[in-house]
Amino acid sequence: MVRPVTDDDIGLKVLREASAEAAEIIDIVAIHGIGAHPDDTWCKNVGTAESPQWVNWLDKQDMLPAVAPHARIMRYGYQSQWFGEEATRQKASTVAQRLLGALHRNRKEYPFRPLIFIAHCFGGLVVLKALLDARYDKDYWPGIFDSTAGLLFFGTPFRGAEGMSQMEMLEAAPREYHEDEVQTDVLKILDPGNEFLQEVVDQFGKMRRQGNRAEVACFYELKSSNVGKIVGKQDRTRFVVSESSGCLNLSDRTSKFSLSRTHFDMNKFRKPTEEDFETVRDVVEKMIGVSPRLVLARS
Repeated sequence: MVRPVTDDDIGLKVLREASAEAAEIIDIVAIHGIGAHPDDTWCKNVGTAESPQWVNWLDKQDMLPAVAPHARIMRYGYQSQWFGEEATRQKASTVAQRLLGALHRNRKEYPFRPLIFIAHCFGGLVVLKALLDARYDKDYWPGIFDSTAGLLFFGTPFRGAEGMSQMEMLEAAPREYHEDEVQTDVLKILDPGNEFLQEVVDQFGKMRRQGNRAEVACFYELKSSNVGKIVGKQDRTRFVVSESSGCLNLSDRTSKFSLSRTHFDMNKFRKPTEEDFETVRDVVEKMIGVSPRLVLARS
């Protein structure tokens, strides 16, 4: 059961301030997917169901803060529930504009500070749209496009989510919820072949060839998920985002990595010695190492 997202959960929240001089700081921003809580989506329970103990790898001292001590670590939250009493009509383009506004407000003093995004599922498509918008209107969104040095995508369906089609989701939801408790706009972009999805991914590819050469890492799942439990009670175990859909075309600055996890826990880690976390750690360290040089070269 997903915890309701309140007004206090929405927007950009600083999880960890950087331990460095202002000139050395980078910004890391994490963005969740649909049907997820902006904080819980990064948390792993290391306790029991009766006595849970949650570990958020974004702010646990020996995890991401240890990898990036000079980073201001933030997460962005938005209303992402598409069924139930808290259902919200939402689109990637809307969330992208709100994300840009939040970044602009929180980076006014240092608009050209290096920026790294960490995104899960739908959150990755929000990041792509935000970067495209920032590039086409640099005067309105100063520094955001030119400062982006790294992108980590966890199970982002660049070519659609094959695991459970939009039609299946729409058939299952009304069996559990009233018609006015189901918002479908956000699901459309997840369908393979969706024109908006294809356009965003194609434009991002062109953008990378023409300008922003940020480091990109795509992580894909190795375990199937019970997608039927999302809205109904019928078990349907499938891969949500395949390797081919979850990975952009490889290049000198685009790489892919497998994680021995399901789609719904590939963005959660319990301790720094887990092999999957070590894989992510190596990627983040590399991005941090090259980010000052990348941003300086663009400026």
